[in-house]
Amino acid sequence: MEKYRLLLTGNPGTEDVIAEEAMEELGAVKVVEIRRARGRVVVDAPGPLTLLTDRLLSMRSIHSAILLLAEASVGPRMNDLKEAVKSIMKSALPDFIPAGSTFAVRAERVGEGHEYTSMDIARLAGDAVVRACEERRGFRPEVRLNSPSIIIHASVVEDRFYAGILLTGERSRHRRRYRVYDHPAALKPTLAYVMLRLARAKDGDHIVDPMCGGGTVALEAAYLFEDSAITCMDKNPRHILGARMNAAAARVEGRIRFIVGDARRLHEVIGEASADVIVTNPPYGIRLGDPEAVRRLYRAFIPSLRLALSPGGRAAIITTESDYMIELARKAGLKLAHVRKVRHGDLWASIIVLERIE
Repeated sequence: MEKYRLLLTGNPGTEDVIAEEAMEELGAVKVVEIRRARGRVVVDAPGPLTLLTDRLLSMRSIHSAILLLAEASVGPRMNDLKEAVKSIMKSALPDFIPAGSTFAVRAERVGEGHEYTSMDIARLAGDAVVRACEERRGFRPEVRLNSPSIIIHASVVEDRFYAGILLTGERSRHRRRYRVYDHPAALKPTLAYVMLRLARAKDGDHIVDPMCGGGTVALEAAYLFEDSAITCMDKNPRHILGARMNAAAARVEGRIRFIVGDARRLHEVIGEASADVIVTNPPYGIRLGDPEAVRRLYRAFIPSLRLALSPGGRAAIITTESDYMIELARKAGLKLAHVRKVRHGDLWASIIVLERIE
């Protein structure tokens, strides 16, 4: 059976979840490389390529998937990049560009201390593709920056150069098409999926997001679980309306209960010990502009969360106030089950997983 090397990209800090989901969705996968805190995972996966692409499109933790065809070590200088890009000339990448097709290069640079930019990576990689097609296949492919038939993804991640064919389309997979209402501090759907996994949510659970904003957690849960009761709650009626709009666009509105309610009184609104899983993205101090207001919210919310959780229930919370949140949880009698740093927009935040052990 044919095997293909894939570069999977996702949210920095979630690389292990990406690898786990790849093993679940893509068959007999071998994890080749994990770039921790960089959102990059390289795997070898069995073909055929058309079936593999379909399975990649079902993954919910990734932003993109690239058929990896060229890679090399690379240093920080421009000459180092020029040497690394030569790997394209020796690779099978030109074989994936049919005569008469158009292509464009989309490039990224991750890390510090490089003399070159992503534009330099794109320019040099594009030149290498043209030369390789001319020399080995006898034609010069046309570069088309808008709506090309083939997108080549080239990147430098610290000390490694990667190039290949983008399989999952130019639109990042975290940009779900259901999002017609965009909350000003929206959680990426890929992070919502990761948080549901870390909270060990399963079909049949009552899953609650008490500060749901645009409803991202609830919508991801509705896609994952057929028999779960899902509650989407926010104190702002405008956000609940927006969450309903998103749910309607996703065609899951009938599977979610929407409540205008205060998270500080969660146990009163939904009932004590009624939630099996709570996953939420509460406000951060940097977003509210008043860190003390955030702490007041957390001081009221965490005891109510404990009362709302069923015994053995879990909560996953993302916040920049991790130390304070953990201390409040300890005082409330909640067990700290897991904590990790993830990139959330332009911030490094922590996902904290808490468990009610009684």
